[in-house]
Amino acid sequence: MPMEREEMPKIPLSRWSLVAAYLGAHLALDWVSFIHEISPLNVTPWNPPAGLMMGTLIVFGLRAVPLAWLGLMAADLMVRDLPVAVWVTMAANAAVAAGYGGAAWGLRRRLGLDPRLSRLRDVVLLLAGAAATPLAVGIGYIALHTLAGLFPWSDFAGVLLRYWVGEVIGIAVLTPVVLVVLRGAAARPFRSASWWPFPRSSWPPSWPPSWPPSWTPSWRVAAELAGYGLIIAVTLWLDFGPLAPAQYEHFYLLFLPAVAVAVRYGLAGAAFASAAIQAGLIVAIQATGAETARTTHFQLLMLTLAVTALLLGAVVSERRRVEAAIRERQSDLARASRLTEAGEMAAALAHELNQPLAATMSYARAARKLAKLEQASPRLSEIIDKTVAQAERSDRVIRSLRDFVRKGRSDRAPLPPGALIADCLTLAAPLAGQHAVSIQPEVAPGLPPVSGDAIQLQQVILNLVRNAAEAMDDSASASAGPASASASAQGAAPRRRRIVVFAARAAEPGFVALGVRDSGPGLAGVVERNLFAPFVTTKATGMGLGLSIARSIVESHGGTMTAERLPQGETMFRFTLPVHGAEAGRHDA
Repeated sequence: MPMEREEMPKIPLSRWSLVAAYLGAHLALDWVSFIHEISPLNVTPWNPPAGLMMGTLIVFGLRAVPLAWLGLMAADLMVRDLPVAVWVTMAANAAVAAGYGGAAWGLRRRLGLDPRLSRLRDVVLLLAGAAATPLAVGIGYIALHTLAGLFPWSDFAGVLLRYWVGEVIGIAVLTPVVLVVLRGAAARPFRSASWWPFPRSSWPPSWPPSWPPSWTPSWRVAAELAGYGLIIAVTLWLDFGPLAPAQYEHFYLLFLPAVAVAVRYGLAGAAFASAAIQAGLIVAIQATGAETARTTHFQLLMLTLAVTALLLGAVVSERRRVEAAIRERQSDLARASRLTEAGEMAAALAHELNQPLAATMSYARAARKLAKLEQASPRLSEIIDKTVAQAERSDRVIRSLRDFVRKGRSDRAPLPPGALIADCLTLAAPLAGQHAVSIQPEVAPGLPPVSGDAIQLQQVILNLVRNAAEAMDDSASASAGPASASASAQGAAPRRRRIVVFAARAAEPGFVALGVRDSGPGLAGVVERNLFAPFVTTKATGMGLGLSIARSIVESHGGTMTAERLPQGETMFRFTLPVHGAEAGRHDA
C-alpha cells in the first residue's frame, strides 16, 4: 500500500548537510582546478571533481547519480559562463553523471571492486576504470559540444585527449583519497540511518586494520611527514625555480617521497602522498605560468607517479593484512592447543581424583553408620549426612565434566528452570556467607522446562555466581580506606551487595533465558575485551578458564552466552537453553 503524504518521514538536517558538503567540495575543487581551460568547458589538465564524483558513486551507488549531476550543473553555472544553450549543458552533464554512475556500478557489482581497496586487484580495477570511463564519457561529452558548434570537428581529437588526461589524473589521484575518507567513521552515521537513500555498505567499522601503529599522531610521525613534504617542495623548486633546467629532469625525484610513503604507510599513505604531490605540482605550474603543452607533459608524468605509488601501496597493505591474518591464525591455533592440553589435564585429574574421592565417600558413610550405632548427637549426624551428600555430588560433577571434556557428551533431561535455580541457590549458600552477599532468585512464572544436564548447568550458574561474589570482594577491598571510613562515620549507606539468579522467556522462540546479575563494579577493561577467551583473568590465583568452559557447556546444549554492562554499572551474564521436547512447540506457539 502506498504511504500517505502525511506519513512520509521527515528528512533530518544531516542529510542536507552531507549533500551540501559534497556540492561545496565539488565547487571548490572545480574552481581551484579550472586552469588552461578550453572554451570555458570542464576540460583542464587536472579535474579533481571527477575523482570526487567517481569515489562517491562507488561508495553510494546509482542513487547518487542525481547528486553528481547537480554538482556538475552547479559548477558550470557558478564557476564558468555557459558557452552553449542550457539544455545542451544539462544533457552533457547528464551523460557524464550517468556514464560515471554506470562505470562505478559495473566496477563494484559486476567486476567485484571492493571500495576498501583491500586487494591489489581492486586498485588495478580502479585504475582501469579511470582509463576507460573518461574515454567513453569524453567521446559523448565532446561530440555533443562539437555538434552545438563550440569548436570544429578538426579539434575533436585534441580536445578529447586533454579531457581524458585531466579526468584520468583526477580519478587516479583523488578517488583513492575519497574512498579512504568515506570508508571511515565520518560516513558511518549517514549509512546507518534509516532515511539514508544510498545503498548501505557492509564495511567493517574498524577499517583499516592494516595501518601501522605509527599512524597514531605523534611528534615523530609529524616530523617524518614534514620531511617528506620538504623533499616534495625542494624537488618542485628545482624543476620550477629560477635554476630550473629546460628539460625538467628533476621531476623524477618526486618518486622518492611517493615510494617511501607507500612503503611506510601502505595504500592510504600512497593515496595522500599522490594528492599532495599533485597539489604542489599545480601550484608550481600556476606560479610559473607554464604553457599548456608543458602542463600536459607534467600531468602524464604525474599519472605515472600516481599509478606507481598506488600499486606499491596496495601491495604493501595487502602483505601486511596477510601477515596480520597469519599471526591471528597462529594465535588461535596456540589457544586451541592450550585448551586441548587443559582438557587432557582435566581428564587426567578427574581420573586421579576418583580413588581418593571414593575413599572419602566410604569413610563418610562408615562414619554415618558408626554415628547411628553409637547414638551420636543429631547435629553430628546431620553434618556427616551433608558430608556424604557433598562427596557424592563431587563424584557426579567430576564424572560429568570428564565426559564433557573427553567426548563433549552430556545427559539431557527436562529441567524446570525454577528447580534448577533453587538447587543452585542451595549449593551457593556457603558461598553467600563466605563473601557476605545476598543471592536471590528471580523466576518468571509459567516457564517450560529446558533440556540439559543438571550437573553441568549447575556448574555454569555457580561459576557465574562465584565470579560475581569475588568481583564484589575485590571492589570492596580496593575502595576500603580513609575515605570509605569517613563515609561510614557520616552514616553514608554502603552499596548493596546483591546477586540475582534469574530465568525468563527469551526473545528467541523455543528458548529460555537464564543468567546472573550483580551489583558489582562491572567488568574490567582487559576482561571485557577478551571476555570468553581462555587464560584471560584478573585474579591472582585464577587460570582464566571458567567463562570459557561455561560458554562451551552452554553452546554444547544449543544455547548462547553473552555479557552486558547495565546502565547502573552492574554486570549481567545471560545464556539461553532450548525448551525440552514437545514443550518447545507449545512454547513457540
